Amino acid sequence: MPVLNRKTVQRISRGLRSRYPLFYVLGWEEERIERLLRSVAKSYYNGAGELVVWSANDGFHGSVGDTAGTALAAAEGHGAVGRSDEDRRDPIVALRAIAESERPAMYLMKDLPVWFEANPGLVRAVRDLYYRLKHRSIHVFLSYPQLILPEILKKELFLIEMDLPAEEEIVEALTAASNTASTPRDHLHRFAAAMRGLSLNEVGHLQARLFRGEPAELEAALAEIQEEKSQLLRKESCLRFYPPQRSLDGIGGLENLKDWVSKRADLFSEKAYEAGIPLPSGVLFMGVSGCGKSMAAKAIAAAWQLPLVRMDMSLVLSGSFGTPEYAFEQATRTAEEVSPIVLWVDEIENAFGYDEHSGGGGGNVNIFSSFLTWLQEKDPRVFVAGTANRIQSLPAELMRKGRFDQLFFLDLPHKEERREIFRIHILANGGDLEDFNLGYLAASTKEWSGAEIEQAVKSARIDAYQQDRTFTERDVVNNIVAAIPLSRTMVEQIRAIKDWCFKRAITASKPAIKE
Repeated sequence: MPVLNRKTVQRISRGLRSRYPLFYVLGWEEERIERLLRSVAKSYYNGAGELVVWSANDGFHGSVGDTAGTALAAAEGHGAVGRSDEDRRDPIVALRAIAESERPAMYLMKDLPVWFEANPGLVRAVRDLYYRLKHRSIHVFLSYPQLILPEILKKELFLIEMDLPAEEEIVEALTAASNTASTPRDHLHRFAAAMRGLSLNEVGHLQARLFRGEPAELEAALAEIQEEKSQLLRKESCLRFYPPQRSLDGIGGLENLKDWVSKRADLFSEKAYEAGIPLPSGVLFMGVSGCGKSMAAKAIAAAWQLPLVRMDMSLVLSGSFGTPEYAFEQATRTAEEVSPIVLWVDEIENAFGYDEHSGGGGGNVNIFSSFLTWLQEKDPRVFVAGTANRIQSLPAELMRKGRFDQLFFLDLPHKEERREIFRIHILANGGDLEDFNLGYLAASTKEWSGAEIEQAVKSARIDAYQQDRTFTERDVVNNIVAAIPLSRTMVEQIRAIKDWCFKRAITASKPAIKE
C-alpha cells in the first residue's frame, strides 16, 4: 500500500465523519490527489465504492485500476445514460449526472472552481448538489491549485489543503525508481529530507537528473537539491535561497557564538529528530553595523549543513505577491514546507515597523504581530536567524525566551580578533602572511569593524593590481590611514548600543586583554 500523507487523510476523515457531501481540495498534484482519494474510497466503502474522475476535457472516467465501464455507469446512473460525450464534459450536466446516480462512490471534479465566477448557474448547481447528496453515501471533491470559492458556497464545502509530500512519501518514490537501486538507504533518507517542499512531480524530475544507475555523490546531490529548491522559492514566494557561504572558520573571533553553534551542529540530524530532542528555535544578533551579524547567520547554515533562506521583507511589503499580510503568511508557510532550513531575517527593526518612537516607518504592525505568533508556533525545523541594528527600540515580547534561544551582541572586534580578521582576508586575497605584520595592522585599526578591515584589504589589493604588482602591508596601511571608521563618525550611537546591550545580551566574543 502506498505511503499517504497522514495529515491530509485525517482532514478528509473529519469531513466524512461530519457527513459533508462536498469537499474542496486545494492542491497541485492531481495524480497524488487521485491516488489518495482512491485509497480513501476503498477504505470508506469497505471495497464496495470507487473513485470516479471528471474533467472538462475527458468527461467521466474511472480511476486507474477500475474495471472498464463500471465507473462510467456509476457516474451516469439512470438519468444520464445515452448522453453524448460532449454533454458529459459540461460541468452542470456532470453535476446532474452525479445527483441522479444511485451507486456509492466518490467523485473528483478537476478544475471545476475555475468556472465559478463566470457561471452563476454552476454555483447554483453545486448548491443543489449539496442538498441532494446531504444524506446519501456519495461524496464530491472539487480540486484546483488556487482557492476560488464564492461567498455563498463557503458553508457547503469542506476545505482540504493537500500537503506537500512528507519524507516517507519521498523515500517511497525514490526507492521505487529503478535508477536508485544502488544508492544506500541512509543516503535516500538524506535526499528525502532535503527534498521536503517539492512536489512528487518535481521529485521525479530531480531524481531522473541525479541518479543514473549509480550511487549519487552525497554532497553534490544535496547541492543540486538545494538549487532546485531555490527555483521553487523564486517562483512562489518572498523567500530567496542563498548558496552555501563561508563556514565558522571563515569568521574572525566571535568564539562564544562559534561554541554555541558547534554544540548544536548535530541536532538537525534524522537521529536527533527521531529521538525527540528539542531543536533550537532561533537566535537574534544585535550590535554595531559591520561586525558580522549577517555573516554569522550565513555561517550557521554552513555549520549545520542546512539551506539558507532569506525572507525579503521589501518583497513582502511591495504588494507584488498580494497584500503584505498574505505575502508574509505564504512566505512563512513555504518556509515550513521546505524545512529544515535556516531562515534569515535581516535588519528586523526596518522590516516590521513596530518602533513607537520613530514617528512611522516602512513596516507593517500587523505583520509584526503575525511574526511574533509564528515564532512561537512555527515548525521546529525552521531555525530563525534575525539581525538588528537599532536594538534600543526592540520590544520585550520579541526577545523573550521561546521565540529566540539566545541574544548575541556583536561588538567591535578586539585586538586578537582584528588580527584574525586580517589573516583571513589577506589569505582570501592571495597575500603571503610572511609579508604582513598582523600585530601592527591590528593595533592600527583599534575600534574598526570587521567589514571595515575587509574593505581595507580589498582596496589594497585593487591598488596593487592597478600597478601590476602583488599587494603588500604598505598598501593596507595606506588604506587604513585614508579611512575614517564608523566608530568615530557615530560615537554617540555606538555608545548607546553598547550601553543597552550591557548585561542584556550574551557577548559573541570572549573577553580580551584591555587595549
